Amino acid sequence: MSGSPPAATMPALQFDFHLGKLALAKLRGLRRPGGYWKPGGPVALRQVPRPALPAEDWVIVQTAYCGICGSDMKELTLSGARDNPLQTLISFPQIMGHEAVGTIEQAGGRVTRLRPGDRVALSPWLACAPRGIQPACPRCQEGDYTHCHNFRRGQLPPGMHLGVTPGFGGFAPYVAAHESQCFVIPPEVSFEAAVLAEPFSVAFHSCRLLEPEPDTLVLVYGLGVIGLATIICLKNLFEVKRVLAVGRYPFQKELARRLGAERVFLTSGARLVEEVAAFTGAELYTPDRGWKWCMDGVDAVLDTISSAATLEAGLRFLKAQGRLVFTGVEVPRRCENTPHYFKELEIIGSNAFALETFRGRKAHAFEFFLKFLAEKKFDPSPLVTHQFPLAQYQAAFDTLAGKSGSHAVKVVFDFTRSS
Repeated sequence: MSGSPPAATMPALQFDFHLGKLALAKLRGLRRPGGYWKPGGPVALRQVPRPALPAEDWVIVQTAYCGICGSDMKELTLSGARDNPLQTLISFPQIMGHEAVGTIEQAGGRVTRLRPGDRVALSPWLACAPRGIQPACPRCQEGDYTHCHNFRRGQLPPGMHLGVTPGFGGFAPYVAAHESQCFVIPPEVSFEAAVLAEPFSVAFHSCRLLEPEPDTLVLVYGLGVIGLATIICLKNLFEVKRVLAVGRYPFQKELARRLGAERVFLTSGARLVEEVAAFTGAELYTPDRGWKWCMDGVDAVLDTISSAATLEAGLRFLKAQGRLVFTGVEVPRRCENTPHYFKELEIIGSNAFALETFRGRKAHAFEFFLKFLAEKKFDPSPLVTHQFPLAQYQAAFDTLAGKSGSHAVKVVFDFTRSS
């Protein structure tokens, strides 16, 4: 083990659950989105202790980039529900950020496959191994780290992953990580590409659950980074010939077409159902109230938004006995789900990623992604659209909140220039 670094502090973007600050942010945010991250609210750049090794099988990573996830924006804009069960798997105060890549600065004495200087992408999940729990729970033994039984136990505070567990997050120049979380970045792969490992792995896992054949007509709902990465996966890895997509902005339509989407719709709700049915040639049925629906439309749907409205649209234009996989998280609302049972639709929730089996090989999703990049299977560079130093976090969040003007897809914090 290398020598312990001298005691020091570092700047980190921290979110604290304080009712007064939450109320202030909510009032400001109702006026304009930037009000959620103004000074005095729950998120602030603070000096915190630089991380130390929790155990000898851990490393300290000097952060190069950390992506801002849609879940980060939902937390910042206070978009969660008070009865969301996942509240039991987070704790505060959090150093935000879970899409980190960087260089190992320090390695514990029991680290066997990593050394200082290695460039790594960090899988965020704080499952049994990082928590020092032996034997590992049945889920972790199977490589299903996203469903670990011990997110509230062991040597770490309660929390599912980096960014929602006190003291462990990527919106800081240094982050502690367990050896099992670290995936070495091949020499030919840049940090700028590797920082997409987490969103790509989410998309890859959802496509694996869908199991599309090349002739499957797939509709991707939502054209943020997950939706666009999903199109990349479908076209380049699963060799799906026909992919439709639904976006919100013209710039998303242009990018989705460049990535291989055959047709991109920029409508929603009842009008979208009619447009998809017209495109597929499906017969529409018109009820006395509510949206129209069809018996046979698209073969499969990958919903990266998963609001009540997007799920209901999917149920209405998905063919009988089709499959819908959803990756997004939204506050529950009423959804007319009669087509679910009547058309015998299969609906599958998709949670992150873990060990995946693809083309006869079993490996972690990050390993697949880095291998695909090294082999130049696809070029994800169009997805990273903006980079900011951490000190400009308000501008970074403004950029994501104003996609119509900024044309943002993936916004990342860049720690390389300051270092």
